[in-house]
Amino acid sequence: MPAFRLPDQRESALVLGTSGAALLAAWWLHSWLALANLSLIFLTAVLACAVLASSYAAFMSALVNFVAFNVGFTEPYFSLAVSEREQLVTLLFFLLIALVVGRIAGVSRERMLALNASRLAEEQERLRSALLASVSHDLRTPLASIIGAASSLRTLDAQLSQQDRFALLDGVLNESERLNRYIQNLLDMTRLGHGELAIERDWVSVDDLVASARRRLAGVLTHINVHQAWDGELPLLNVHPALIEQALVNVLENAARFSPPDGVITIAASTDPRHTTLTLTITDEGPGIPAAMRERVFEMFFTGNDGDRSLHGTGLGLAICRGMLGAHGGTVAAADGPNGHGTQIIMTLPLSPSIQEPNDDT
Repeated sequence: MPAFRLPDQRESALVLGTSGAALLAAWWLHSWLALANLSLIFLTAVLACAVLASSYAAFMSALVNFVAFNVGFTEPYFSLAVSEREQLVTLLFFLLIALVVGRIAGVSRERMLALNASRLAEEQERLRSALLASVSHDLRTPLASIIGAASSLRTLDAQLSQQDRFALLDGVLNESERLNRYIQNLLDMTRLGHGELAIERDWVSVDDLVASARRRLAGVLTHINVHQAWDGELPLLNVHPALIEQALVNVLENAARFSPPDGVITIAASTDPRHTTLTLTITDEGPGIPAAMRERVFEMFFTGNDGDRSLHGTGLGLAICRGMLGAHGGTVAAADGPNGHGTQIIMTLPLSPSIQEPNDDT
């Protein structure tokens, strides 16, 4: 039996509200139902308090409904006295069942809440561990490369040719840019998680977005052939340019990471016949993504052992891409490449129903 305490405001409101509803329903039905059947209406109020509040609220509800049931529906009416033995037995059984059932339902609810809290804590711990593992690896790797190249430049300066120095400096630059992209992804992940990603729209062309993304990935795409295929003249996009560019960077970097040397990445762009949606498709020649993993690759921190995701990936890029496109009302999905080889990442963005492009004024 719960220890006695004063019910809080929510419990009091719930007990009074459910008991009042039960009393009205019983009063309306009492001419058609036997006394024992009327008790089920009041028992429902007790269960509602147990499920919605606590076992203590169910205990208080059982007492309140016992009094309401006694006063309103046993003879003599409007009195706690009971003139008939059968009615007294019905009342006592109602009180016993209400207390037991309310207690069981309340305890079950509390255990379910505790289980959910435990699962949430485990999930948070898993995400925290994944984030720490990701940070430790993806910060340490480029930093180690930068330190190694800088150390070589300092200690072996006299022995290095100009070509060697440029190669080391290119390595420092590429790893620094990689580190910058990773930190940007972490910041974007945080902003997405807290709903702080502001959408400041501007008009921008697909050509400019793709060109800017390719410039940022110049080092990564050095040994990759990138082809562009536009389906006719494309309309301007009214989007947040930096966010869509970052989404493109994440997808292109992922495609380049798993493309073979001298492989081909194709960037295709088209609009639907009604010009309501623009679709960007990035196709690589990598090993592909298994069908069972094509939805999970867009989950935060998910990495797989096969396909276009592996243990050295962060599990952030595609998840952030989905968040950025989703903030614009767009979508992203993974599919097989042509003839079942490689991977296609298909990104869609809605077009304004009445696009007023900036150069239409002329």
